[in-house]
Amino acid sequence: MQMPLFALTYRYVDDIALITEHRSEHRAYLRRLAEEGDLVLAGGLGEPGPPSGLLILDVESVEDAEKVADNDPFQSRGIITERSVQPWAVSIGGDRLGPDASRAG
Repeated sequence: MQMPLFALTYRYVDDIALITEHRSEHRAYLRRLAEEGDLVLAGGLGEPGPPSGLLILDVESVEDAEKVADNDPFQSRGIITERSVQPWAVSIGGDRLGPDASRAG
């Protein structure tokens, strides 16, 4: 059985100025993860709700996903106030993401 992808969700501080100040550093980190093949998709979650984001990760374990969050510049800058990691088994539509996205079967 193949391993699922992982959904990493962030909730951010309600301080748009602080988020904006460090966004380029955060995005550079995410681009590097994408280039290395660990990040499939990333983006902010819209309103209603607090500032938040979603990352879909192609890593081996929950612990590896937690390491991604630990190393995110938003974490070290105090921007991430809550986070969660859950396995995500793609069952429909994974072919739109490429051949490896449906690996959970």
